[in-house]
Order: sequence, then structure tokens, then C-alpha cells
Amino acid sequence: MEGYNIPKTLSQTIYNHLKESIITNKLKSGQKINERKIAELFEVSITPVREAVFMLGAEGLVNIKSHKEVVVKELSPEEIKEIFQVLSILESYAVTLAVDHIGEEDIKELEELHKEMVRYCRKDSIEKYCSLNMAIHNRLWRFVPNKFLRETLHSVHNQFQMYSYAQSYALGKPGALKRSLKEHQEILRALKAKNKRQLKALLAKHWGSFLRPSRFEEGLKEYLNVE
Repeated sequence: MEGYNIPKTLSQTIYNHLKESIITNKLKSGQKINERKIAELFEVSITPVREAVFMLGAEGLVNIKSHKEVVVKELSPEEIKEIFQVLSILESYAVTLAVDHIGEEDIKELEELHKEMVRYCRKDSIEKYCSLNMAIHNRLWRFVPNKFLRETLHSVHNQFQMYSYAQSYALGKPGALKRSLKEHQEILRALKAKNKRQLKALLAKHWGSFLRPSRFEEGLKEYLNVE
């Protein structure tokens, strides 16, 4: 019943469902989310649905209007440029802090993930490649000793997730996967050498390269059908 304590797993399940629908573009940019229909789908009261919606709102994935209208956040090429700029600055600094806390076993784990990326690159399996790409970045963030910086990176990444399918679309362009893989190889070599200056430059270049019109931005415009 509404008003009672709802198990966190229930609102979390609804949140996961809605987030996945947004990320995979099943719920499209600007689309309204009908809370009552979601409640009927899960056979629950409106309360856990609203809890899930508030969680999505806190991550910037939906806009909650004053009259309780919930809309999937609009996508724009300008906003993704800003997100990439922030990620470029934050991660290039964060990894220079993390490098002193990464051991040999951690390097081996990252190398194994990289080998998987190579395999999916050869198969042109873009979705799997993108998933491993972000897994590597998330592993690196785990070693950042500054808790606030870690949380900020994850917060910005949550915004970035809305664009993951657009990223996949852009990486489908000829040669894009191989370029991305080469950048990751260079980053891994610098990480093993604990070369902080090179790491900072490579990560800034890695995120910044997606801002070139020949790469992400044009793919995003095509994906969104924006002139």
C-alpha cells in the first residue's frame, strides 16, 4: 500500500528497468514516462515508481516537472561536447592520482580486459567493445584515492550513459574502433610505466578525440537526426 515502506529492491528493480530503457533508446529523448502504466506493469503502487523516477532525476536522466510530468532528458550535440570536456579534464587528473595505487595484479586485470577489447574489435562487435571500454575506465577510477573525485567521475559518467548508443553508432564508422583501440593500448603502456605526464596527455587526447567532427559529433548528429 502507498505510504508504507517499500523494499529498496522493488524501487531499484524499476529504476534499473527504466534506466536500461533510456540507455538503449527504448525510451527516447523527450518521451514522457507514464508512472501509472509503469506501476501497472510491475503490479505495484505508484510509490516505488516515484522513488525510481527520483533516482533517475538525481542522475540527470529524466526531467521531473512541477505538475509531476516525467520526461526523458533531451539529447543535444552541445551537451555531449560539454560532458566529454569534463570527463577529459577529470579523468586525466584522476588517473595520475590512481597510478601509485595500482599493483601488478591490477595491471594484469586491465590487460585481460584489453585483450577482450582486441577480440571484439576484430569481430566489429561495437556494443561489447563499448561495454569493455567503460569497464576499463571504471576499474581505473576505483584506484583514485580522492573519494569526492571518484563520486564526481561516476556522476558525470551517469550523464554520459545516455549517449552510449550514440557512441556505438559513432564507433561504427570506418576505422573508428581501431583508432580507439590504439589509444587504449597507449594508455595501458603508460600506466604500466607509471608515466604520469604521458598518462595525463593520453587521456586528455582520448576523450578529446571524440569531439572531432569526423568522429563522435557527426555520428551523434546522424543518430539524433540533427542538422
